[in-house]
Amino acid sequence: MVRRFPSIDPRAWEHPADRAALDALRAIPGADAFLRASIGRVQDALPAQGPVAQAVPLEDPRVQRIWRQVQATLDAPEPIELLVVPDEAINGFAHGLRTPRVALTRGALRKLDEAGLRTLLAHELGHILSGHVLTKSAVRLLDAGRWWLGGAGINLVLTLPILLALYEWDRKSELSADRAEVLVTGRPDLSIALLRRSAGPTVSPAERFAWLAQHLPAGLPAAAAIDQAFSRHPPVEEREAQLWAWADSPELAEIVAGRYPRRREPIGPQAVEERAASFARGVRDGAQSVAERGGAALDWLAAKQASIRGGGRE
Repeated sequence: MVRRFPSIDPRAWEHPADRAALDALRAIPGADAFLRASIGRVQDALPAQGPVAQAVPLEDPRVQRIWRQVQATLDAPEPIELLVVPDEAINGFAHGLRTPRVALTRGALRKLDEAGLRTLLAHELGHILSGHVLTKSAVRLLDAGRWWLGGAGINLVLTLPILLALYEWDRKSELSADRAEVLVTGRPDLSIALLRRSAGPTVSPAERFAWLAQHLPAGLPAAAAIDQAFSRHPPVEEREAQLWAWADSPELAEIVAGRYPRRREPIGPQAVEERAASFARGVRDGAQSVAERGGAALDWLAAKQASIRGGGRE
């Protein structure tokens, strides 16, 4: 039986850290201008490169049926097109600056059963309905091009706090989309199984940092800091813990019982108070996290900028 949550508002599955991280990002002076510039680059670059350029409409009747069910569960206001890209990894992503779409890899279609596909599609729909697509598209371009590491007249020291906060939000947004999965399927074990299958080969932090240290003049500490600060996904262990916590939470039980915020419905006073408290905790924890992981990165990027201005070579 397909679950249905008529008129459900994305606030219902929004992870507190997601909203807190986004609010913290927007509170940084210059962040709005930086994001506008980044999104401008996305509009210019994304249609012409990457997997989106090779996407074609997905016509598999079985997958289309699952997709219609997922959209019906979260009561998507409008039908969303489904695409396929020629990649053998198990993956999916939401894209489209004006008209959101969901793309699945051929690997996901070939390797996942119906339950796995439903879980993956629910995750991507969660991103779309939560309004993540535009900002995540900017992060995708930043991650692919790393244009902010070059000269290009960009003040790396001034933009680094924005970059760190942007990647911090990108990681936290995954927690909200993970919650949407469980809301659709009712089974956190399916989400965890998908996480483990799509994570790819395991590379130990020591191996990864050692490789980075060979390419960074500041050595291993900066390599570790940069690797963590600019990661786009939370650690699998963290996501698993958050999924189990959400599955057992009174918040999810309330939603399943039909008590959840509807679209265009104002948030009640108690919810406002709870969100404010969550925001305060998230900002405090996020600031501490960014400071711990970004300190060495800041030192290294400042040295890199000085080298660029001085015409030096590394």
